[in-house]
Amino acid sequence: MSEARVAERTAGVRRRAATRERLLDAARVVLAGEGIQGASVEHICEQAGFTRGAFYSNFSSKDELLLALCERESEDMFDKLRTAADPSAFAGLDASEAVGAVFDRFLMLQPPDREWFLVQGEFELRSVRDDAVGRQFRAVWSQVKQEVQELMVTILDSLGLRLTIDAHDAAVILMGTYDMALRESLIENRPIDLDLLRRVMPALVVSATEPIDS
Repeated sequence: MSEARVAERTAGVRRRAATRERLLDAARVVLAGEGIQGASVEHICEQAGFTRGAFYSNFSSKDELLLALCERESEDMFDKLRTAADPSAFAGLDASEAVGAVFDRFLMLQPPDREWFLVQGEFELRSVRDDAVGRQFRAVWSQVKQEVQELMVTILDSLGLRLTIDAHDAAVILMGTYDMALRESLIENRPIDLDLLRRVMPALVVSATEPIDS
């Protein structure tokens, strides 16, 4: 294959990827504003600035786009969790300070997001209804909890600590605490109380640990 042909094919792949990302970005906005039921393919295309043809050259249906959006957002969050939990973020700190440093770093990488909160709520409803999109979200949600558990255990192990409660239970408590703080801030139309979370999250984790050599 000639260099010109390779370059042309590469450019085509990049254009297709860019189109796909714009459609996903548009879906995020429309879903937050209209909900899954109200968000039509036409509205998503209009938001993205594309025709229905561009949509269907990337996705076979709205549900396929929803699943792709769920996967993209979850992978992005996983990447940020892993980055926040890098040992360099808490080297030389005690347990409480270390957990606080990881949490601060994660919030810096992924600040509270009203738009995704609304979209995630739509996915949660589909999960309760147990349709195909809901089952996919349920699988992603389980993966999120597993990732949080593994990172928490890894961080604590590096600090010479282990959990005294089940890692799954600890992850549910932490995620629930953050979710409630975010939910309250959005309902009450105020910034999330980061100072409260900085005090509470490390205290919750450390209170449920003991030295590994005990």
